Amino acid sequence: MRKLLVWTVAALAATFASIASADPLPVDKRIVLVVDEWKAVRNLPVVVAERLEYLKADGMDVTVMNVRDDVWHGDMLVDGRVDAVMAYWHHNAVNQSIGRDTQAIVTLGVTPGVKVLVANHARDKYRTLADLKGSRFIAGGAGSSKTTLANALVLAGGHKLSDYTRLGTDGKDLNVAALRDGRADFVVAPTPDATFYEAQGVATVFADLTTPEGTKKAFGVPFPSSTVFMATARMKERPDIARHLAKAFTRALHFINTHSPEQIAAIVPEAVSGKDREKYMKAMKEALPMFATNGLMPADGVAHELRALAEFDPKFKPVDVKRTYTNAFVEEALKAARPDLIHPIRSPYSHT
Repeated sequence: MRKLLVWTVAALAATFASIASADPLPVDKRIVLVVDEWKAVRNLPVVVAERLEYLKADGMDVTVMNVRDDVWHGDMLVDGRVDAVMAYWHHNAVNQSIGRDTQAIVTLGVTPGVKVLVANHARDKYRTLADLKGSRFIAGGAGSSKTTLANALVLAGGHKLSDYTRLGTDGKDLNVAALRDGRADFVVAPTPDATFYEAQGVATVFADLTTPEGTKKAFGVPFPSSTVFMATARMKERPDIARHLAKAFTRALHFINTHSPEQIAAIVPEAVSGKDREKYMKAMKEALPMFATNGLMPADGVAHELRALAEFDPKFKPVDVKRTYTNAFVEEALKAARPDLIHPIRSPYSHT
């Protein structure tokens, strides 16, 4: 199996030029996929797809490039430097709100993959979503996915966004201090950060949004997270790229949903897991339920998420949610695959 390749934007063009004479594939068979931190467990499907060579199947070859903070993915999609991006769905809503149409072609996550923890000092005060008025959430920046989740929870409790206070995040150690001394009531913690806060003895789980069951309990619907998306114009111009990525990632999701954590971890290289395999295994097991899907976007979940975004920022009100994703390529991949790909064994949702 090949190693996962991570490219920098600056080196990409030069590398393609240097290998052109040795690479038998023509340019139109090569695909560039940007991933929002490929080592993160939320992006496990790309590791699976690469290691099992799904990305190299059918005469196509996908180069995986790690995201760059100094180069916005939207610019790279529009000017053709990259073909697709793996990141959370809400980026498509952001892109559309500023006049750049992108569409998710595969939905990899149907839960946020986080736990919301309540500080020990606040447990008796905040027992349910209906109690969240007056609460203070450590949730990061205004446009972050953590803030979107905090907003969605407050709205689900029947409150206005002005009924709670959002606090920035200053790093886990300072967050612990804020939870301990009473300056914060909640922290939105992605896997595996929640375990850290619990181990510090400052907070316990208030809402488990790593599982479909916990997500549905909080919101009543799935909450789409990680996706693969393309510029809409590029998708229409090159449907073969969208078709290939949809097939590769539905296969990866099927593998994840039909194999044990031990079998999945066995194909993850040390470059991703790090030397502490036990620690990685624990984090991966927590993340696995978010991938309990066959790749189709749940319409009710994405509409719910957009409503939460629009309540926070009016610029999202004109966004047409149906233009932020398409299920066409996944549906095609599922029809061409074995019947058991249509209903993953761990998925509590039916999107067919």
